[in-house]
Amino acid sequence: MRKLYFLLILALLSTFSYAQITVTVTGNTNTTPNMLAAYPSLAAAITDLNTVTTLSGPVTFNLVAGTSESVTSQLTITLAGDLANAITFMKSGVGANPVVTRTDAGTNATSSLGGLGDAVIRIDGTDNIHFNGLDVSASQQGIEYGYLTSKTATNACQNISIKNAVITMTKGSSAYVIGIYIGNGTTSVSSATGVTVSANSGRTENVTITGNTIQNVHAGIYCRGSSASTFYDQNFTIGQVGQGNTIQNFGGGSVSTTYGVYFIYTNNANVAYNTIDNAGGGGSPHGSSLYGVFYSTVSGDVVGNNNSLTLNNSSASSSTYGLYNGNTVSTESFSNNTFNAATISSTATAYLIYASNSTVGTKIINNNSTSGTINRTGASGTFYCYYNNGSPGSGTEVVSGNNFSNISLTGTSTFYGINSTTASGHTQQVNNNTISNITGGSGTMYGVNLTIANTRNVYQNLIYNLSGAGTVYGISNGSGGASALNIYKNKVYDLSSSSTGTTAGLITGILVSSGTTNSAAKIYNNLIGNLTASTAGGTDAIRGIGITSTVANTSIELYYNSIYIAASSSGTNFGASGVYHTASATATTANLIMRNNIIVNNSSASGAAVIAAFRRSLVALDNYDIASNNNLFFGGTPSATNLVFTDGTNDYQTLAPYKAAVAPKDNSSVRENPPFLSTNGSLATFLHLNTGIATQAESGGSSIVGITDDFDG
Repeated sequence: MRKLYFLLILALLSTFSYAQITVTVTGNTNTTPNMLAAYPSLAAAITDLNTVTTLSGPVTFNLVAGTSESVTSQLTITLAGDLANAITFMKSGVGANPVVTRTDAGTNATSSLGGLGDAVIRIDGTDNIHFNGLDVSASQQGIEYGYLTSKTATNACQNISIKNAVITMTKGSSAYVIGIYIGNGTTSVSSATGVTVSANSGRTENVTITGNTIQNVHAGIYCRGSSASTFYDQNFTIGQVGQGNTIQNFGGGSVSTTYGVYFIYTNNANVAYNTIDNAGGGGSPHGSSLYGVFYSTVSGDVVGNNNSLTLNNSSASSSTYGLYNGNTVSTESFSNNTFNAATISSTATAYLIYASNSTVGTKIINNNSTSGTINRTGASGTFYCYYNNGSPGSGTEVVSGNNFSNISLTGTSTFYGINSTTASGHTQQVNNNTISNITGGSGTMYGVNLTIANTRNVYQNLIYNLSGAGTVYGISNGSGGASALNIYKNKVYDLSSSSTGTTAGLITGILVSSGTTNSAAKIYNNLIGNLTASTAGGTDAIRGIGITSTVANTSIELYYNSIYIAASSSGTNFGASGVYHTASATATTANLIMRNNIIVNNSSASGAAVIAAFRRSLVALDNYDIASNNNLFFGGTPSATNLVFTDGTNDYQTLAPYKAAVAPKDNSSVRENPPFLSTNGSLATFLHLNTGIATQAESGGSSIVGITDDFDG
């Protein structure tokens, strides 16, 4: 009896293991020769499809839900295809997707990512072919591809889609397993290069991959065209609203570069609404270079929007990239992406968004954000939330509405929230971004860092809670710029450093190290406060606004800024400045015009250092413009170390001797500790005046042409 039960169970298991996908066919009367109305397996249906010589209408293969099929060789579709008549494989009925599983070890000894390999389903040059709800899997790592498209130099797959499938491979320790591979017809196990396309019919185009789950792979989706530049593959849609792909548990098995999505030799690549998580779904952190989405060699329009990326890298010294594009393209958009909590232990550079290229159209980097804490535990290296070091001759870069927050770094790592160091013909617009809650190591930290671009507009950014053991800048404006520089309505507060060093400007709210040669650089309506360096030993460790530019024939205009500093330090010599300006005996070198600013420095000096509302590097007043006036200066209770002004030689504790020294400049300026409603940067009343208390600041300013509103609009 026990033996009978055993044989019965074995028979049932055998029946289940070898169950076939049940297929019915509609539209078969439009084929030559006619196909059958029903097939006992997917393999049989595809075999019959490949005998068809003419399609005069659409054909649909209805795959019964809940059925499954095991195969020991790839299912290859070789029908030449018909752009006028669709071939569709789709789930029929309610229940689980039908699934085809390849159980053998494969026959190709693939030795290159994208080389000739074994697939579960392969499509050779078939046009207008669509898969909807057909799961594929492989039980051994020798099967490299779930879905594979291939081609010749003159016959590629056009108008194809793969939708709503679960693709579960077995990556093992292989560096070659890919969920979906849009290939270039390679016949070499050691090279992905493939054919050189010589006609439009040889480029794969109009590819839609949506709603799939891809897992247990080395790389998720890999799209390769021909290097013949006039015949790049084109028009890829990877994910759509409501139909994003989930790419998880990729990499981690092989210590070699991996990708969630990869493009090379393609035009118009759109990746949107996808979830990309290399360690999710039972995966593990990757041990080599890691890319969420990699646009390797592309042209046309590049889009990477509305994706959710979680990238964990456990390597010692390999880079991590969320979204990467280094190509000159027509337009580029990386918007509404979320970068989730992760750990990156590598000491190599890490980027959330790498968009360093010479795009001459419009580059849009909008409304991206972080969620949770990203921990960079590597002891060195640089971390960029956004990076662009391209050299476009023209074009506009818009970096707006991004929120890069809650990032932790250690060691000597350098941090950049937004870094754009482009070319002289470029226009930069950086506005309404939030850079906050960044904990650094001993490396330099930048909230926003910009250089070179011809025109720069930096406004309404919120930068706060940047803390480290090195130099910290809220907004840094560097070399270059010819037409315009406008930094306005930014709120910068709670920047701190635990450094014991003597670096000048160790903490700087806004740094201007260069100017514009054709018009004045304007810095106005900014709120800057709560800058601290509790162990620093520098005689000018903190600067609300630091102007270190020495560029000839430039002017820098400070209007309507409110600065509040109240710092102290255990360092031997500690000093701070509300505004610092590099002096010059040449009036036109970084000429400073300063009007209508409220500059309060209530800090405490130590050692031989002094606290000053306004500090200049030299005695020379030549490049302090005669139009400077109507400022409020306060350097604390007058004393030998609490000053309205210093130039290193002359120290003025009160306003009268200062006015006499700089006359007729600042003749209407005042000295007062103004009644701020709050010095707490998190409040809307931060550095706003209490109108119920009399103050010289009320109506103490003067009109400035071109500025018609204040920080609050």
